[in-house]
Amino acid sequence: MSAPPVERPVWRRFRPPWLSRAAAHVRAGGLAAIVDDRDSVQILLGLTEAGKLTELGLCALLTLEQRRFQRVKTGPAAGLAFVRIRPRFRPVVLDWCARDALFEGPTRAMPLDCTTCAACCHDADVRLDEHDLARFRAGGRRDLAGRAYVKRSRDGRVTLRLAEDGRCRLLGSDKRCTIYEIRPGDCRAFAAGSEACLSARRETLGLRDGAAWDEILEAFDRGPLVRGP
Repeated sequence: MSAPPVERPVWRRFRPPWLSRAAAHVRAGGLAAIVDDRDSVQILLGLTEAGKLTELGLCALLTLEQRRFQRVKTGPAAGLAFVRIRPRFRPVVLDWCARDALFEGPTRAMPLDCTTCAACCHDADVRLDEHDLARFRAGGRRDLAGRAYVKRSRDGRVTLRLAEDGRCRLLGSDKRCTIYEIRPGDCRAFAAGSEACLSARRETLGLRDGAAWDEILEAFDRGPLVRGP
């Protein structure tokens, strides 16, 4: 039985005069980058009724190493989250927009079965805290706190130890987590379809949003399906 598709927001690039269109795209479930003539990048993200970022919007912001946002109070984007992107991360946002120019609509449903993927279980920096260690003990796996599975640095950081090929030592040959029920908090918080997820799939599996690179290049040769204003 295949896993249900994951619906993720689609990135679009807009110029400042088209702010109304950008806001409409975000309210429909997408994410928008506002790029001015100097190539400065600002992004618009959707907010929940409680005034919090959506899960995948927050994941995107954390990928850009930012946590704070401003809520727009007036104008076409009123009620949305506004963030100025640091210069070194501008190319990252623009790359997301270029990738998503292939897709129509504000959201994209993509097949993503984590139990056959396991891309995020490679070269991952999984930090452990006392809650994780307590969960291991309660689950009858005190050995998981030992040197075979855990690495402790001089600054006090505790992380899962990886195998020589970069795989998590707790990943089974069937690409399933062998301690799924007591997995660390970092693993629990990792969202399918997030930018971190898509990046891991690209680096580990050679897939760019679910497609092989040759398929992506063929699509760009034909021209993007969608062009922002």
